Amino acid sequence: MAGHILLILASLLVLLPVYWMAVSALEPNADILSSTIHWFPHHFQPGNFSAALHAQPFGRFFFNSFLMSSLIVLVQVITSSLAAYALVFIPMRRKRSWFFSILLAMMIPMQATFIPVYLILSSVHLINTYIGLVVPFAGSAFGIFLLRQGFVSIPKDLVQAARIDGASEWRILASIVLPNAKPMIITLVLLNFVFHYNDLFWPLISTNTTNMRVVPVALSYFLSQEAGQTLQWNLLMAADLVTILPVLALFLIGQRYMVKGIMGSAIKG
Repeated sequence: MAGHILLILASLLVLLPVYWMAVSALEPNADILSSTIHWFPHHFQPGNFSAALHAQPFGRFFFNSFLMSSLIVLVQVITSSLAAYALVFIPMRRKRSWFFSILLAMMIPMQATFIPVYLILSSVHLINTYIGLVVPFAGSAFGIFLLRQGFVSIPKDLVQAARIDGASEWRILASIVLPNAKPMIITLVLLNFVFHYNDLFWPLISTNTTNMRVVPVALSYFLSQEAGQTLQWNLLMAADLVTILPVLALFLIGQRYMVKGIMGSAIKG
């Protein structure tokens, strides 16, 4: 009972910023800047949502974010599946060394490599393009690690029996390995989609026109508006609330698979 109470209190603490954001999204800006704390909107103003979404071309921003995130996830699932399959089921020398190098790659932040990546993409005229947004993330060390941990739990006798029956490596991967690693794949899709949907750094420096911007960059526009007026925090909170709804819905749909995938990633191999 005490454990449940502690978890409920922790959940309320985590949800408090979201609640505060919802309240601020429904108030006039003057109420937000007031010295009095309002736990409920004193002056209900639902028009903030419409005003926020019309302040910028959010339809285009949502399209760019979903397209970029979906393409990145699709490419990463393909490349990570191939690499993880090779690490687990293909006989090769120095597998542990390759796996250790992948773990090392997980420790290198994007900020440490963005200059050479930017210069390479600029030299082939891929800056401010969808390809330029996707290509730097075509390979994922985390994705390889996660799927490798999932593939290790699949009995190798099952794969060997398929080889004896004449199945190709492609057929084994598509018909045996991937269906048995479904929780891991869904976990990879969810985590990476959320990460890239929320990514501000790379889209900000690799795009330079409004029609190529993504949602996080659009939200930053609210913080850079000047024109001699007070920053419209209520519109910013309304836009924030709308942008997190797709991610929240995606998480609620796939959370049971995500739990299985995270638990399975602890398997040693």
